[in-house]
Amino acid sequence: MNVTNDAPGVSPAMIEIIKNSLTAITDEMGMALKKSSYSPNIKTREDHTCSLFNDRLEMLAQTAHQIGHLGAFPFIVKETMKEHDVNRLEPGDTIILNDPYRGGTHLPDIILISPIFFGGRLWGFVGNLAHHSDVGGMSPGSMSGTATEIFQEGIRIPSVMYMRKGKVIPDIQKMILANVRTPEERKGDLSAQVAANNIGIRRVNELIDQYGLSELNRYCDSLIEYCERRMRSEIRKIPDGTYEAEDFMDDDGTTDKPIRVKLRIDKWDEDITFDFTGTDEQRLGPCNADYYQTMSLVMYTLRCITDPDIPQNEGCYRPIRLIVPKGTALNREFPAASAAGWEITRRVIDVFCRALKEVMRESVPAGSNGALNQFSFGGPMPEEGRYAVYETMGGGFGARYNKDGMDGVHSVSNTKNTPVEEMELNYPVLYRRYSLWPDSEGPGKFRGGVGMMREITFLTDVTVTSITDRVKFKPWGIGKGGEGSGSDFLIDSIDSPRRMKSKDLQRLKAGDTLCMHTTGGGGYGDSKERDSELVRLDVADEKISPGRAREKYDWDGNPPEDDS
Repeated sequence: MNVTNDAPGVSPAMIEIIKNSLTAITDEMGMALKKSSYSPNIKTREDHTCSLFNDRLEMLAQTAHQIGHLGAFPFIVKETMKEHDVNRLEPGDTIILNDPYRGGTHLPDIILISPIFFGGRLWGFVGNLAHHSDVGGMSPGSMSGTATEIFQEGIRIPSVMYMRKGKVIPDIQKMILANVRTPEERKGDLSAQVAANNIGIRRVNELIDQYGLSELNRYCDSLIEYCERRMRSEIRKIPDGTYEAEDFMDDDGTTDKPIRVKLRIDKWDEDITFDFTGTDEQRLGPCNADYYQTMSLVMYTLRCITDPDIPQNEGCYRPIRLIVPKGTALNREFPAASAAGWEITRRVIDVFCRALKEVMRESVPAGSNGALNQFSFGGPMPEEGRYAVYETMGGGFGARYNKDGMDGVHSVSNTKNTPVEEMELNYPVLYRRYSLWPDSEGPGKFRGGVGMMREITFLTDVTVTSITDRVKFKPWGIGKGGEGSGSDFLIDSIDSPRRMKSKDLQRLKAGDTLCMHTTGGGGYGDSKERDSELVRLDVADEKISPGRAREKYDWDGNPPEDDS
């Protein structure tokens, strides 16, 4: 990266060194959290984020483990510290919260924030967010698609002290663990979060020892300013003008009425405004996000279509103006349910890309999976105890102007796949199938990515919840590109085979099988212009059936018996 800085006496090389040093600290925090946690959702899927802040609560660095959290953390820390007197904080203190109405996102995302002291003086803060597999509520996994208020979704933890002078406050921990289905797992994951923050504190102190307090602070400030200049430079490349788009979420989990997300982008020179006025009011169901989540997905999309290599810190946010009316589905008000807040913010990506698809054809993809495809399940273990599992599934990415969409990926999060072996080893389940879903792509000169299939047979009675989308409103194509397939969740029950709603809660019996199909991405350009060799390879790889190849792509060949 070519680093320049206008500040006198500031070395571009040192800015690069400090940038990499701060990022390395948050990366090590993330690795410590991953390696010491108990639940597969954190240790395997890496559904967590770690960040560093200065004493002005400006974000200096953040991991890229869960990039959906990009824009949330800076606001979370600022909001949290409004409730605490920083002058009373001491080394070893840690604040805990998850309440969406006190600075959190949704209840399973538990946040720990700790002050960083050097020589008895407050230098800044270190924090991490981890998605816990269960925090109580009406269903195992705490992600019910049918919840109608926050009180049904689990324990709400306001911004309170979790540790004092390095010691966990027993009464706070007891209260939390008494309200979850898997207390030992939760205790272990919280301990891992504490360990991650301790790593961050230690490494910052080592960095200060190496470079000196004033020098490190000077370069941290310069890094923020540098990132602001980089972001403004990228924004200038977007053509000036006003751009509008809208898209819909299928339903809210309580009614069949779609939820409209509307966006107006006003861009002039190096400033840009994102105005979500016209978005539907918050709903009774859990598909309600907050301002911070909306900012996360705006920032994610902006970085994707400009320069993803810009370091993630406070400077990136300064050119951005965000307008999200209170009481809408993207800026909920108490006591709205919140479990699916991250689900509806996927529409933020879609309307952003849709608004700019004509003026930024080489940067904007066709419609992608557009859903986390969240599902959770849990119940009694065969011998003793209970379990709760939370998972997500990828889908097809939208095609781009010069290449196919990626198959079976998340369009936002960097969360990983939980291997079949790990699931079957830890829980009473049997995986029947886990593969790509043929013929789910949006046809095009460049096709959309194909979705995924997963079939799970439950060996005990179980409660299953689903939070998905893109059943009715499928990923859109660009040009003559076709739509991707819609998602589909089916229950192959010994009693009555049936279809799950996109946001649903079902009780299954031992022997029942959940069959999940996720959305494919939209296509780009006329499918009749697709290179016949690419079609042949897709058929050989069983991503497209011969019949669909002939129908959608005018393919006149035969798949080889053995292409190896």
